[in-house]
Amino acid sequence: MSKLMLKPTVYRRRTESFHPYRLRPQSRLLLVFDLSLLLSACTGSTAQIHMPATIQNKTALLEALETAEREDWTNALDPRVAPSEREDFLDQLNKANRAIRELIHGFEVPDAEIEDALVIPPRSLSATQRLLLIQRLQDAVQQDDRNEQAMLNDLAWSDSAFPADTAKFDEQKELANEVIKDLEIGEDVHWSRITEALVIPQSPY
Repeated sequence: MSKLMLKPTVYRRRTESFHPYRLRPQSRLLLVFDLSLLLSACTGSTAQIHMPATIQNKTALLEALETAEREDWTNALDPRVAPSEREDFLDQLNKANRAIRELIHGFEVPDAEIEDALVIPPRSLSATQRLLLIQRLQDAVQQDDRNEQAMLNDLAWSDSAFPADTAKFDEQKELANEVIKDLEIGEDVHWSRITEALVIPQSPY
């Protein structure tokens, strides 16, 4: 279920040593931008990102969030979109709306939350786009496997007496495989679930 639907806000002007498995946390914005480039090779809509030149510019940031909020609202009202896509747009609208209100009232908003709020999901996925996403998810599962094995190899040569914790990798692979299955059988999959399944977890150590 989506959160309480909010109408778009209308505002005038407002003024460590490297280990192969220890990947830097990937920005969700960069992840979606990467997906957008991937899907743009095919016919159909892609995820959009209304990102200002710098998120340090508050006025430009508010304008970008308002643009994303309006577009989310417009897409949510489109009778042609599927229910799952409509929920995605409403969820994103709520994120943008909250970020706007927090910024206006002088609160600090984490960059990750701003980046997430600026993402506008695609309206639909073509058959070709689904196949590309499935391939990307399969690649993510393989990367999870490699990172997990690298962690185990590293721990085998360490002095740690604790058993290896592979839960994060196992849970991520399970999520990715579930999304792959849904895409393969033609289920509507929330955009947020797709992007979450593509995240490569860091080592818990």
